[in-house]
Amino acid sequence: MKLPAEMLRLLNGEKLCTLATSYANRPHAFLMVFTYLSQENLIIMSSRTDSSKVKHIEENKEVALLFYNTGKAGEPPISCTLFGTASIVPTANDSYYRENHYEHHRNKGAFIKGENISIITVNLRHAVISDAQDRVKTWAAEDKCSQEP
Repeated sequence: MKLPAEMLRLLNGEKLCTLATSYANRPHAFLMVFTYLSQENLIIMSSRTDSSKVKHIEENKEVALLFYNTGKAGEPPISCTLFGTASIVPTANDSYYRENHYEHHRNKGAFIKGENISIITVNLRHAVISDAQDRVKTWAAEDKCSQEP
């Protein structure tokens, strides 16, 4: 599945995103360190097993992720909201994702490899991408990127 160039630039160039969850019909937002695993079209994150975000995902797996670039290094500003299904990976099966996440964020090892740390994956379903001129594109896993009217 081919991702739009703008999405790839954010997923491969940024380190932080905002994770939005909903629990008990109340929205929540969390700043997260992420890794994009292109071969599986997954986002990998980690969190303490007893954290609010893990509890929220266990209750409601539907999440949104906000990625943005404010125009650093001469790149045009862009934002992308991705929608997907989150999963808490069972500890017995998480070493592949944990190691990939750690390889991208060695300076965050205590938050990835420490005790009581869960690995979260998000399977990407669709996205809305917007630039500084308010040009909006949508992307869906089933089809290619399209311009919104």
